[in-house]
Amino acid sequence: AAPKFPDVNEDQKERVDVDSFIQIYRDIDDIFEEEDGNDTEADPIDSDSTEVLMNDEAGNGGIDDARAENTSEDEEERDEKELEIAFRSICDEAGLVSKEALRQWDEVRDLLDEGMLGEDEFETIWERTLKSPGSADLLDVDGFLSFNVDLDDLFVFEDEEMMQAADEDSNQTQWDAKKEPKMKKNIVVGDDLPPGVIFAELADDDFLLGFDDLKRWGELQEMLDEGDLSPIELQNIYDEVVKAPGTTDRLNEDGFVALYDAIESLFEEEDDDEGNARDGDKKSFRSDLLAFISRINSDEEKLPCGLECTEQEQQQVLDLVSAMEAGSSNAAKEKGGNIIPSDVAGNWELLFSSSSAMKFNKGLSGLGGSFPNGSFGGLVQKLQSSKYMSDIEYVERINVRPGSNSFDVRVTGDWKLGSSVNLFSGEPTTIMSVEPDRVTYGPTSTRADHWKSLGPLNKLDITYLDDDLRIMRGTTSTDTIFIFKRC
Repeated sequence: AAPKFPDVNEDQKERVDVDSFIQIYRDIDDIFEEEDGNDTEADPIDSDSTEVLMNDEAGNGGIDDARAENTSEDEEERDEKELEIAFRSICDEAGLVSKEALRQWDEVRDLLDEGMLGEDEFETIWERTLKSPGSADLLDVDGFLSFNVDLDDLFVFEDEEMMQAADEDSNQTQWDAKKEPKMKKNIVVGDDLPPGVIFAELADDDFLLGFDDLKRWGELQEMLDEGDLSPIELQNIYDEVVKAPGTTDRLNEDGFVALYDAIESLFEEEDDDEGNARDGDKKSFRSDLLAFISRINSDEEKLPCGLECTEQEQQQVLDLVSAMEAGSSNAAKEKGGNIIPSDVAGNWELLFSSSSAMKFNKGLSGLGGSFPNGSFGGLVQKLQSSKYMSDIEYVERINVRPGSNSFDVRVTGDWKLGSSVNLFSGEPTTIMSVEPDRVTYGPTSTRADHWKSLGPLNKLDITYLDDDLRIMRGTTSTDTIFIFKRC
């Protein structure tokens, strides 16, 4: 026991001085040092384990990392054993594997079939894998394991990329979620959807939509992308539409329908303009042709019907005729060779002909050039049709000076229509065939088969037809044309 203070009173026997206190402290400390020594002998822990425990307490891996490392090593050993088993299943009797056998291995074949491994990648790994000693194209078990290591590396890289992409997608998703708390709506697609359906898809929960909501209207975006509608035009239309009550920039269903109709009207106007332009072109060709022929025939010094026009004038007429024949208003083209007699029955005046025979004969019959002071004065074709007969009559006017001596030449006969195919275009056409019977002028009447000059009009293709204009061409000479107008 520690000594007490010297010379103390009886009531002070339990008190100690400083030296005694220090001694007591040391004795107590020695007791705990002995206990620590006993614990160390009973449960010794090496320094490494102590460090592991300390690291674990500090949150730096510790025992869990050690266990994970051991688990990873166990998995590698297990994988290697599985690969050795696979190797034995595909190797030959010498314990070697060829490239073809490796290609047919289930693991490789599945990767190739699914497109996860390319042929070029397979070839590259095969080429750089060490072959069995003494062989240039066979693998032993070590080469097989090496091949699989390289094969796994391809997908480890892909897995890292996928994990990185997944992290980026996750971050982007979180960012987008912060920016757009509401679910993104789909694009409204479909041609010719009713405006009510489109509005229902575009509108919000309050059945209203704003200008930005129009970006989800697929058909409208196509119009903007293709330049059919400009952004300024769209904005102007939107601004002019009456907005929903209580708002300054949003549309209800009525407003959207008004917007829809306004956009549609733009294209209807364009269609009308195009249609009018086409109709205008047709009318322009027709009016140009009639005006040009009228100018040719206005020269009283020349024979009518263009029989004495120039080559340039004739070519211009042919060009205008070709343009008219190609037009959609051409009934002859629309009917496709199915013109019927009632379509052409009536009286028709010859306006123009490029027939070389008529030019040579100076008319249909040739009598105009054979009479003194006589000349061709014009031609009218009269077509009559009924259930029982189809009669034709040509009335050719012969002008003779003085005018009191002028007379008519009449050619009568039969006519018919027939469907055929144009020799030059290969398209269906209607042919008018005429069989002249008699030629009569004054007191003279003779059989028409003696009049060879009538031949050019006996068989012609009807190439253009409308209500009061008919154009016919020669079946073997397309530059031979006859232009008739109802009279």
